[in-house]
Amino acid sequence: MMAAVPSSAVSETGNRSLTLQPKASTWARLLRQTPAGEAARATRDALGLPTDRPVVMGGHQPGFWHPGILAKFLSIRAFCARTGAAGGWIVVDQSPGAGATIAYPALADTPDGQSRRVSRQTLLLGTADAPPAAQRATRPVAPSDGATAAVREGLSRLTQLLSAHAEASSLARQLHASCTDALAELEGSAEREPVGSCFATDLHRTPGFAELVGAMREDPASCARHYNKAAAAFPHSGVRALATAGNTVELPLWERTTSPERPGPWRTVMSDRLADLPDEALVLRGLPMTGLLRHHACDLFVHGTGGGASESGGSDAQEQAGYDRVTERWIEEWLGVTDLAPSVVATATLRLDFAELPGASDTPSPREIDAARAHAHRAAHDPALLGDDARGTAKRELAARISTLPRHSPQRRELYREMHELREASVRAHADELATFRDRAAALASRLNDAAIIDDRTWSFLFHDPSSLAGLRRDIERAFAEAAG
Repeated sequence: MMAAVPSSAVSETGNRSLTLQPKASTWARLLRQTPAGEAARATRDALGLPTDRPVVMGGHQPGFWHPGILAKFLSIRAFCARTGAAGGWIVVDQSPGAGATIAYPALADTPDGQSRRVSRQTLLLGTADAPPAAQRATRPVAPSDGATAAVREGLSRLTQLLSAHAEASSLARQLHASCTDALAELEGSAEREPVGSCFATDLHRTPGFAELVGAMREDPASCARHYNKAAAAFPHSGVRALATAGNTVELPLWERTTSPERPGPWRTVMSDRLADLPDEALVLRGLPMTGLLRHHACDLFVHGTGGGASESGGSDAQEQAGYDRVTERWIEEWLGVTDLAPSVVATATLRLDFAELPGASDTPSPREIDAARAHAHRAAHDPALLGDDARGTAKRELAARISTLPRHSPQRRELYREMHELREASVRAHADELATFRDRAAALASRLNDAAIIDDRTWSFLFHDPSSLAGLRRDIERAFAEAAG
């Protein structure tokens, strides 16, 4: 594994921010030399990726991404334009419910019917229990309750795009083709570095898949044991341990039991059935999917914050929690593979413009609401926050003395009683100030629903003003241009 490079770059402009971790100037140094092995060449060829130059990949579930995901895609393209590498995008079409809904901000009547307020609504595109690769294409009707003109326009365009691809062979392919069209429209006639797409459900056609699944067939218990050990090493990664039942273990695979013609969920693969299933009936879940891609299909992988950068891309706490750190540990300890392509992080925050809604401009942020609540709570326990400096100093001195005494000692209990009485005296003396803090916290908390919706960074890029998205693209291209310069 390459030496850690704990650098990152965060740029903020107006209502948007871009995070590259590590910073753009480091990516080229991390780019792995294209492997010369036959498995890598054949895997790339099977996925439609070039074999004569490095490949940089990213990916996500099919759908109309939020700007943070869009930043991954744009970063791949900007990096490739500067380095001559090829770009690739894996469409994660095997996850249950992926792309099945799209959330949007709407306007709804208040309970008294006297006004309207912003709310969170969902447009159903599929079902939550089946992967989009096993669901039919859809023809939704555009909702008319979008909170702003831009949201309503985005919803209308979404349904038009999906209708144009209503004959797609699956919901996953319909969503991805529609998203690709939306990106092309967004950028107009400008020439951009192409990023080739491949689908997770097509990976069974590659030598890399046969190699990985072959190792599972040979010793499924070892696969599961090392998987669970790696997951336990990174408890904040969100990776669930594989189940075990006696000599039978769960494997990180799905059995392709349904199709768009017969929609429905897929079956988890247990070790006692693996020998009876052909490769074409098997689909990799998330960790083996990225493990395969980083081993054979690419030379740098671009994650969002969920996947996180590899150790070669940084070492702060957030990166340590990324789920692909589990992949790295698992693949190394199970298969002895230590040369996975490094991974980096690209993400962005871009919030919708709600200025046309009355009162939106003075809506507090969730952070302001939390701070007001916390301040009101602390003020009831800290006289200094009520302006009572004398009692505040006395409380701190009592707390310091208490910390030096043995637990459950009579002296400790007496000082606790004294500190409690001091606090209650301060609250009585400054009841009006405390009431003001509590009233303000309650008033702000009453707007928490609006605040959460206005502050949300995960609305689809279709609902954003094109000029804001163009600004994000310029931020990304500038970061890589400066790195190349």
